[in-house]
Amino acid sequence: MNAIAGLQTGPAEILLIGIDRNKIIEKRLQTAGCSVTRSEDGTAALNLVRHHSFDTAVLLSKGSLLNAAETALNLRDLNRSLEVVVIIDRRAKDSNRYLRQLREHPIDGTKIMTRRQLQRFLHEASSFGDSPD
Repeated sequence: MNAIAGLQTGPAEILLIGIDRNKIIEKRLQTAGCSVTRSEDGTAALNLVRHHSFDTAVLLSKGSLLNAAETALNLRDLNRSLEVVVIIDRRAKDSNRYLRQLREHPIDGTKIMTRRQLQRFLHEASSFGDSPD
């Protein structure tokens, strides 16, 4: 699994885009030592990126490929150093097609993960940070 660069260097400023109903992803990010700013949609996220500095944007994608790709491209246009992690739902009807299209046409600086992969990565990152030296 690809690591999230912003989390490898210590506490990160994360922009969480999309609806995280039970705040599971947000809580995992905070447990891993991240500062989280939430945005419910891509338009609001673009405004935030124009005025604030973030290490990583985590995009919870439940919409179409076009919406996720367009948001990722616009975020990267505003800040070339911003890492974008697109979270896909493998249970969604078109998730296999969606994943295949994103992998066939990658967006520079963008990683693709499932919610479970991100949660596992964050759990491992927070466990690693808590372990005694």
